[in-house]
Amino acid sequence: MDKILALRGGGELVALWAQLFSVMELVAGVALAGLGGGLSVLVAQAPPQRRYALLREALRLGLSVALPVGLALAAFAWLYGTQMPAALIALACLAGWMAVIAGMVNSYWLGCEYRGRMLALAAGTAALALVAGAAAPPPFLLAAVAAAHAAPAVVLAVMWRSLQGHKPAAHHGLRRYVLPGLAIGILSPVSLLAVRALVADALSWHEAGVLQALWRTSDWICGLAWGVLSVFYLPKFAAARPDELPIVVRRAFITVVMPSGALLAALFMAHRPLLGALYEPGFVAPDSAVALLFAGSLARVASWVPLVALYAMRRTRAIAIGELLSLPLFAALVALRGPQLTLEVAGGLWLLSFLAYCAFNLWAMRRI
Repeated sequence: MDKILALRGGGELVALWAQLFSVMELVAGVALAGLGGGLSVLVAQAPPQRRYALLREALRLGLSVALPVGLALAAFAWLYGTQMPAALIALACLAGWMAVIAGMVNSYWLGCEYRGRMLALAAGTAALALVAGAAAPPPFLLAAVAAAHAAPAVVLAVMWRSLQGHKPAAHHGLRRYVLPGLAIGILSPVSLLAVRALVADALSWHEAGVLQALWRTSDWICGLAWGVLSVFYLPKFAAARPDELPIVVRRAFITVVMPSGALLAALFMAHRPLLGALYEPGFVAPDSAVALLFAGSLARVASWVPLVALYAMRRTRAIAIGELLSLPLFAALVALRGPQLTLEVAGGLWLLSFLAYCAFNLWAMRRI
């Protein structure tokens, strides 16, 4: 997708789509970041006859939580204006709200360990977005890609008959995941929105696009690591007894973090020709900045192992508090640098933030 955007509009379009996608993440994330993970944990632990009731309750709670956030963002764009048209922001808010549906169904499938269905949903979503990005007329390109991300909500229609016989029932174990969802779902995308704007103000939108390109590239490894942790290890963490959990955590570190470090090191060695091939020749960054950013991404992967354990342990308050030490801390440190910001400084602050986040999550996981 970023390659298509770079060819059609350069680094500025890459950065603008990242901003728009952060709006969608903000609306959907307030539900999926907390309730989605909680739904997977509870479905994995529940008897089969209770699972559809949990899904209906998660859909009800998730859509209710995300709706006011989407309405507030759309109203803000209409009243105060942004760098993008207000109608485009409103469409992104609607797409993010509809994405809650597909996201909750995906979390339900994760708890049931229906990995084939999850793969089909992810592949279908990606294919729709790529077609929209490649075929949409330039004036409607960003709108078409945003709409493509909302289309997978039709999966609910496929499951509707099964859900009809199971009324949603209040489930306090699920409601407790609303708090971390609000913290992660709001703070993470808002922080990235702020960071890109701060980098653009201190340097340029092209430099913001280069930074986004480096994040996207490292996300190949980070996304794979998170996929293994959430799809494979979250159900194992949820099913493990307290005395078994440290063993599963150690296995996760060995299986996920160590290979991620090797892959990020290999990516660093090849990043210059890779960025040129994926984007365009103007996408370059100092080696020191890339090394710091990739090291921070490895610390981010390491922080996710205890984070997934915290989800399984239902320590939702610790999840919410720890979120302040990840992307929000990074955004605050970037803001403090002001006009003295460089890509090297941004890389160093990225590493520092996720080292702090990893340390907190490990402490919270081991706390009795």
